[in-house]
Amino acid sequence: MEEKKQRELEELSDEVDIILSYKDTISTEEINNFVNKFSLLSEYEIREKIKELTGDSLYIQESDGKAIEEKQYEDIKKIEVMESTEEDLKPHNNVSQDSETKSMSENELFYNTPEEVFDINNIPEVSFVRAEVKYGQLSLEWGWPRGINKVMLCYRMDKFPLSSKDSSAHNILIERKAGSSEGDYTMDRVVEENYYFSIYTLVEHGKKMIFSQGQRRLVVNKIPEEIFYEIKIKRSILGKLKTAELVLSTDKKEINVPPLVLIGRAGNMPLQKSQGENLVTTDYEMLTKDESLSFTIPTDSIGRNMYVKLFFIEDVNSKMYRIISPAKDKLYFK
Repeated sequence: MEEKKQRELEELSDEVDIILSYKDTISTEEINNFVNKFSLLSEYEIREKIKELTGDSLYIQESDGKAIEEKQYEDIKKIEVMESTEEDLKPHNNVSQDSETKSMSENELFYNTPEEVFDINNIPEVSFVRAEVKYGQLSLEWGWPRGINKVMLCYRMDKFPLSSKDSSAHNILIERKAGSSEGDYTMDRVVEENYYFSIYTLVEHGKKMIFSQGQRRLVVNKIPEEIFYEIKIKRSILGKLKTAELVLSTDKKEINVPPLVLIGRAGNMPLQKSQGENLVTTDYEMLTKDESLSFTIPTDSIGRNMYVKLFFIEDVNSKMYRIISPAKDKLYFK
């Protein structure tokens, strides 16, 4: 049981990393999807893991607030039931037959099936997306939401599709099999590239097809590109530190290096970004085999007995790139 729970936590971490690769926060709807998908994890455990990955305690506070709201809601419902019971005991001389109210205009609501009615501005998304590459075959699975019978599967190799009508994306219309709760799609003989998928649910309204905002999934099927780094220093005749530089290089023809951060820590090598002081941050930079990139390290931020180490600012980039560190003694300032 513990091993299965650990696997679910690892899969949750991967999915959170993917979501945070293209936006800054995890929505309540996405958290609810995680609750439905990971049966061995409680909502609190899921929120606790998201807090650990993001460093944002708001996800736990929202959980506590939700529990309070649910309790208040139950108390209100009890009061309403009591009031209704008392009201039922009173004699009623006039009963109004016009009790139906409309919260949306007919233009904003329409039926997809006899049982379902949808808001055109809030088409339900697939409940989860799973992916696996094995023996040259890519398998994609998703959870069908209630009342949805079609999805538009779109993918690109360079970035996520801009919309369901992205002309640069491959588009596949897939219909739901009768009685199925999960959909799937398989690609044979996939190339060694990254696949950026977006799955858009759709409903038909007359002659129009209305699409959801889409759920995204990055499938990494490319050997991570290696980024080498070293620290170059110059000292005075007396041994005083004059200058220090972070130098990046690669053996590839050209790569687009994602944002990086150099962390310094006194006494021990930093193992995480949070274990030390931020010395240098970089933005997206084009790095070539023929020309290295250099960044100045402020000498006044370098202390005695300090170790430095380079990290990705966004951990999800570790799926596509690998930072190759020099020997430990080359990252040490006496």
